[in-house]
Amino acid sequence: MQVHYAVAMAEDDLDEAALDAWRAFLTAHALVTRRISRDLVAEGLPDLGWYDLLWALRRSPGGRLRVNELAREVVLSPTAMSRFVDRAVAAGVVAREADPDDRRAQQVVLTDAGRALLRKMWPVYRRGIAAHFAEHLDGDPGKLSATLGRMADSARGRGV
Repeated sequence: MQVHYAVAMAEDDLDEAALDAWRAFLTAHALVTRRISRDLVAEGLPDLGWYDLLWALRRSPGGRLRVNELAREVVLSPTAMSRFVDRAVAAGVVAREADPDDRRAQQVVLTDAGRALLRKMWPVYRRGIAAHFAEHLDGDPGKLSATLGRMADSARGRGV
């Protein structure tokens, strides 16, 4: 199905090729992440959102972040992240601990069980990335990464 945007476009709007690229980006992201999530669940593992949560903690200093920091890393609202963290705490893959720099705040900490879950999830995730993303990269993947990074920075209000 091809979507045409020409009807709503004025002369100073984006051209159709840019809008087609935007739609392809959105569709590819949605379908690839949905497929990888289904593959994880089919292997008896949690969906991709859990990997993103655990990976954000794994790569943070000390394996810990405040809920609002974690929400920014995983691109969820703080409220949604707080509920997600509650489920992850109940599953034993993260824990809530007092923030040593601010007694009023808590940090979310990756547990050994969380690290183990990441290791179990990675082979399925890696296969999905290889099959549905990496195999389709044309040219220089670094160029695509830089382009996507600039887009993310623009949306964050950086570098504009």
